[in-house]
Amino acid sequence: MNERVTWQLYNGAALNYDEYRPRYPHAVFDILTDYHSALAPLRSAADVGAGTGIFSRQLMASVPSIARLTCIEPNCDMAAVAKERSAAFRGLDVLAGFAEMLPLPDRSCELVTAATAANWFDRPLFYQEAARVLKPSGTLLLLQNKHRHEESAFLDDFVSLQERYIPGFRRDHYSDFWGSYGKADFEAELRSRHDLVSVERYKLEWRQTTTAVQFRGYCQSGHLRMAIARSGAATIAKELDALLDRYQDASGYVIVDWLTDLVLSRARPQEQPLGKR
Repeated sequence: MNERVTWQLYNGAALNYDEYRPRYPHAVFDILTDYHSALAPLRSAADVGAGTGIFSRQLMASVPSIARLTCIEPNCDMAAVAKERSAAFRGLDVLAGFAEMLPLPDRSCELVTAATAANWFDRPLFYQEAARVLKPSGTLLLLQNKHRHEESAFLDDFVSLQERYIPGFRRDHYSDFWGSYGKADFEAELRSRHDLVSVERYKLEWRQTTTAVQFRGYCQSGHLRMAIARSGAATIAKELDALLDRYQDASGYVIVDWLTDLVLSRARPQEQPLGKR
């Protein structure tokens, strides 16, 4: 496993991550429920690459039929915050583990999710594992929160800042399993498989109004930490200050335009016995 360049990035960042990372629009859970509604109720789920449990807690609160949810997270700092912040959610457990080797029995879940995490995985291995732990016709949900930089001068300039200070980073590319940056087309990848079927994709556009302080906290919770480590905290803080000075309003707020990109698929249904219809 590629420990140094993947989950260790978040060492020491877990509290900022949980505080400042965006949540997911409620429409995600309506889409999930509609997609799965003709099947058995969602009772057992696994959230892979769960981080501090942001999506896990939203999932349990929004889909009350889920009685057991396992957060799987390799980073000790992130997992510790997930345990602390999720203590009130009965049936939510946190396990150390990897997407490529899920610590779950075969056919044990109706739902497997990865929320702004699957770009980090060795996805062919993860898809194989997801198909293994899903019950027949169980649902796999992948979703990513993405900046709509093409529609926002603020976010376009923010991407340019990252391109200047993070080696190898390019817009519309995401951190990957190998410690570099690449494009991840979950829909195409899933459509090419025989063990995961009925692929559907949805795109949800939404807007977040956040303070400059909150935006700085967001920046300190992710891969901009690489720029800070390389160029120094003072240099990156100066760049962020200049960016925010250009775009924040008189009250110190900036607008962040988001796209939540969802891809759903199902584990192949169990074959019917001969003579059954």
